[in-house]
Amino acid sequence: MTWTRRQMLEMGAKAGLLGVAPVAVGCPTEANDDDSALDDGWPALEPCDPEVVDYEYTGTPGPEDLFSHGVASGDPLADSLILWTRVTPGSEADVEVYWEVSQTSGFDTVYASGITTTNADRDYTVKVESTCLAPATTYYYRFQSLGRTSVIGRTRTASYGPTASKRFAFCSCSSMPHGYFHAYRAIGERADLEAVLHLGDYIYEYGNNEYGDVRDVDPPYEIVTLSDYRRRHAFYKLDEDLQEAHRQHPWICTWDDHETANNSFSGGAQNHNTGEGDWDDRKEAGRQAYFEWLPIREGNEGRLYRQFLTDDLLDIIVLDTRIEGRDEEGSTVDQAYAEDRQLLGEEQENWLFERLSSSPSRWKLLAQQVVMGQWSLAADDEGRPRPLNYDAWDGYQAARRRLLERVVGDGVDGLVVLTGDVHSSWANDIALDFPSYIGASQEGSVAVEAVCPGITSPGAGGLSGALQALNPHIRWGDSGRRGFVLVDATQDALQCDWYLMDDGSIEQSDFVEPTVRASYRVIPGDMRWVEASAPISGSSGPPLAP
Repeated sequence: MTWTRRQMLEMGAKAGLLGVAPVAVGCPTEANDDDSALDDGWPALEPCDPEVVDYEYTGTPGPEDLFSHGVASGDPLADSLILWTRVTPGSEADVEVYWEVSQTSGFDTVYASGITTTNADRDYTVKVESTCLAPATTYYYRFQSLGRTSVIGRTRTASYGPTASKRFAFCSCSSMPHGYFHAYRAIGERADLEAVLHLGDYIYEYGNNEYGDVRDVDPPYEIVTLSDYRRRHAFYKLDEDLQEAHRQHPWICTWDDHETANNSFSGGAQNHNTGEGDWDDRKEAGRQAYFEWLPIREGNEGRLYRQFLTDDLLDIIVLDTRIEGRDEEGSTVDQAYAEDRQLLGEEQENWLFERLSSSPSRWKLLAQQVVMGQWSLAADDEGRPRPLNYDAWDGYQAARRRLLERVVGDGVDGLVVLTGDVHSSWANDIALDFPSYIGASQEGSVAVEAVCPGITSPGAGGLSGALQALNPHIRWGDSGRRGFVLVDATQDALQCDWYLMDDGSIEQSDFVEPTVRASYRVIPGDMRWVEASAPISGSSGPPLAP
């Protein structure tokens, strides 16, 4: 497909990447000063000049711990990304914050800079968009305020147009009371990542000793109000391992249920009980704190689902299978197979179908929350696979069928589903009709799914063996260990390596490095997992931030 500049702008506007404004894909590179097109029909980027402003503070220095919550970046496009920090000024006054971007960690030349203001209305968090950047380029950034300077962050813009390879990590489910964030530390120590995808359960809503007892959290009780959610996010952001993973890489995030309450849906949650107030108020509190405390573009009315389409290799489509349009979880097979059940909601579902059908990229990555592959241990009286987990796509069979019918009908190739939520690792083939999937040949697979383990959240012990025995489309599984997944994509293949730690490792405060326990790859036109001959090699990249 050939894309004009106008089509790219319209696609960005529909995707809601910048709220009501269209995506501007310009950058100030000399090679793109003309109006010619790149190879394969991608339009040349429009030039623009980054703004550089002067800043000087002459007042009394603020608290030494002004920037105690670190720095972060996220939602990278080819020419822009979001920079984030939080100040702790020790007063209720508005605070002026200066930010600057450079191509060197010594800030020999300031490439772009600006001044913004934060206050108690947004919990003194700071979120700015740095524009007019060059694609596929590593930048370093920092903040200054009240005479104090933050740590240096490192980030990277997305590639643009024809692209040979990309590498990133994805993860989910970081229950602080269950242990230490060694997986975040391991991610932060890698220099070869384009970005980190976090697929939900960034925080947990429970109080101390309600779900895990290795570490305490603040506030010590279950969080319900806006103040509660802000305090919990603030406490998480004090963790040095989490800070380091944010400091070294841009993140693309989506929430799951625990950013509000366990097993949440559009109209309520399993863990929203009598005496905890109105659900809509609680949901909005969790949503507001999430957008304040994470480096996410704030799109149309807090909508989280969005698209990152900047090159011909990866199209990252981020879904909200939890809050946007989900019906309440059922408990019977009839409910699971009901035709009117919604997981995404009609608007998000139609948005997804349009993007999958029109994507020009080799790989379409569906970054989402709950398992799409079938988990069943028995059939009902009508021969229908009985869901083991009604919270997953299995509990919304019609929604999954509509999606896969669209994939098959429109000839969508290269669909790779990236999933979190279940605190365990899986490599699933995805078939339109699971009962007709042939395990020996893997015939019938139309997409693949990689499920990441929890950063710390507990798995399901020996579940993997029983599930694999009765569900042949599950090519591999590990239901106990924690860690993350490394993804390497080229035009010829996509490979996932599962980096895992032995049970008990996360309860140790001393760093334990995850190691590769499984590697699977898929090639275009043959969408089924095949065990890779070796893990992804090499880990070099632009220097990490000092």
